Amino acid sequence: MTFLVFDAYGGGGVARTVANLANHLVHSRTVRVVSLYRRREHPRFALDSSIELTVLRDLTKAERLPARVAARFGSRLRPVPSEKNMSLLTDVLLGRSLRAITEGVLVSTRPSLHLAATRFARPEVTTVGWDHLNFPSRFANARQREVLRAAVPRLDGYAVLTDADAEDYRKALPATATRIEVLRNSVSWPLSATPAPLDSKVVVAAGRLVPRKGFRRLVRAFAPVARAHPDWQLHIYGTGPQEGEIREVIRRLELSGQVILKGYTHDFPSVLAGASAYAMASMSEGFPMVLIEAMTRGVPLVAFDCPRGPAEIIRDGENGLLVPEGPHERLGEALMRLVEDDELRARLGAQALRDAERYTIDRITADWEDFLDGLTVG
Repeated sequence: MTFLVFDAYGGGGVARTVANLANHLVHSRTVRVVSLYRRREHPRFALDSSIELTVLRDLTKAERLPARVAARFGSRLRPVPSEKNMSLLTDVLLGRSLRAITEGVLVSTRPSLHLAATRFARPEVTTVGWDHLNFPSRFANARQREVLRAAVPRLDGYAVLTDADAEDYRKALPATATRIEVLRNSVSWPLSATPAPLDSKVVVAAGRLVPRKGFRRLVRAFAPVARAHPDWQLHIYGTGPQEGEIREVIRRLELSGQVILKGYTHDFPSVLAGASAYAMASMSEGFPMVLIEAMTRGVPLVAFDCPRGPAEIIRDGENGLLVPEGPHERLGEALMRLVEDDELRARLGAQALRDAERYTIDRITADWEDFLDGLTVG
């Protein structure tokens, strides 16, 4: 079984979920990971020692002149991939690598790689596309939409993260024979035996500091909470290009002592165990793993009902508070409820921990095994 990823060395959600699944599938399958790019010395997320990791284009080393020249020309794949990092060079590298796979399953992890799989994989190889972003975001991009319309019907299977995405793909591609399956991401660490104490007076949020994650509106939503409860803080974990803008919002709202940008952490489970609530203000998501991770520690959730994912994770009033998309004040009101109601936090957190059982790696790996066995038998 081969996973085809854009950069297995990166710190993003795709690299993490691929590493997590691959490390557990090795117990029943021979697993390889092919990384189109390498931009750092070591993978952020470690792979099992039995997994062969192959890099096609290593940007940590100087490239020869022919490779540099080929990289200047656009990809010959059609439809034209939307990613700027696809080129004639990546066509050659992908073609050479994928044609060398003579059996088993090939799992690609983004639209341009799905397209490459349908172009270069041998007929005897079972091809599966694994999408990590929601359908509305994918199809809002005209070039991605064109690529997916061409690639998905030529795959044997297509894995999406939510029921709503599966329904949308089936409607958009009614004639496809491709098996479209909902396969959720799993948590990468064990569940806590008991819920977090929820007595820290800290709300945690995490993610890459980019506009889509909505951290500026989260800070604005927290402002009334901060004024009413000066002993509470919002801790935001992550790095990214929007850090300066977020700091400016914090400064302008005079929240420097209560909203703290914590940067990257190597021990997020401990961070969550010390939180009293987890907040998300994203504009869009694929399947937000941070919500599941908070649930593994029994931390109550509060999030906007953005497309997609939160509504399939949060059961409003049971394991968290799901806020209709709209002004940031709505999220602020939900945060205020959690801050001011100890019993509500405890009840939601306890249920969140119970619900996290759905996302254990053993359960998700079994779902993948059933899906893959069905494809290869069929």
